[in-house]
Amino acid sequence: MNRWAMLAAGMLVAALTLGLRAQTETPKGDNLVEVTVTGQGATEEEATQDAMRKAIEQGAGTFISSHSEVKDFALVRDTVLARSAGFIQKKTVLSKQELSDGTWQVKLKAEVSVKGIEDTWGAVTVLLQQVGRPKIMVFMREKIGEVVQDDSTVQARIENLLLKSGFLLVDKEQIKAIDQKDLAAAAAEDKPDKLQAIAKRFGAQIFITGVANCNAGPQTTVGGVQLFPHQAEANVRIFRSDTAQLMASIPGQPSRGVDRVARSAASKALDAQAQQLAPRVVEDILNHWQDALAGRGEVQLHVEAITFKQMTDLKKKLQASKNIKEVKIEFHNQTAECSLQSDLNAEKLAEKLVEALPELDIQDVTQNVIKAKFKAGAE
Repeated sequence: MNRWAMLAAGMLVAALTLGLRAQTETPKGDNLVEVTVTGQGATEEEATQDAMRKAIEQGAGTFISSHSEVKDFALVRDTVLARSAGFIQKKTVLSKQELSDGTWQVKLKAEVSVKGIEDTWGAVTVLLQQVGRPKIMVFMREKIGEVVQDDSTVQARIENLLLKSGFLLVDKEQIKAIDQKDLAAAAAEDKPDKLQAIAKRFGAQIFITGVANCNAGPQTTVGGVQLFPHQAEANVRIFRSDTAQLMASIPGQPSRGVDRVARSAASKALDAQAQQLAPRVVEDILNHWQDALAGRGEVQLHVEAITFKQMTDLKKKLQASKNIKEVKIEFHNQTAECSLQSDLNAEKLAEKLVEALPELDIQDVTQNVIKAKFKAGAE
């Protein structure tokens, strides 16, 4: 090929590339970009969510890639992507179909707010610098037949995905044998309070637990080869460590594995279960974590050494606060346990309470809980 032919070929490739880009990404002003993307998932809803995340990544691709070397990039990126719906001004489903393997594919056109992504990225980065990365403990009880497994396939995949997103995990090697037995017993007895105590001891703000079971089905023979089918099911629950509040309960759809070796078939079934559950666990944690960072949701205020009259006066003052939307109080043994709905996180709300309620002596503040004592003689 001579020089002119090579030049012509290069110009043709460039023209085709620009034409393809024009079909999939169109600027609509300084703020909005229109993109066309295709998402896949186990359900139509999951495929739509996947397409929306891809729309964000494509629409703000230049901005996101320019921050790829920044500390905690993965955690900030995944937190922003978990809020993909908030950055899409308009979307149109172009096509949707269920594929031969039972999964779904959705193609859509979306208008992406680049400025919204940039603003949220900055806000999450600042909040992350203030509070640090959250630490998570994961403990799944996994059984094949009636045999409890030493290492959980579902747990391993959840942990790996959390690590890729930038979360800190409690190191399994640091958990002593006695704690491992306590964790196993608590999971078997479904005792979240016991798991909570261990998670707090290791400094975890969130703990994830649940069960995964895999059982053998009837053996079959295909083409003279004996096959061992297995089916796995799991349920994962996510809790806040300081309050033991249930953040999410995620059931998995039954998954199958077939192999000439029974153990391999069981591993395939459990891994298929893990692949469908792990992304949902991570997305729920990202959503709840950003809510906590932004101060949305419940903050608990525990006040000790308080009389009933002092508690009623405290309730009126809390209800009058512009930073608190709703107040619920339970009173027992001279302790007021207050559930507060606020736009502030626990640390910021504690600062406001110190100014507005000098009768409170704040003793401790965690991500979602404020502990205080009522000062003697204060009314």
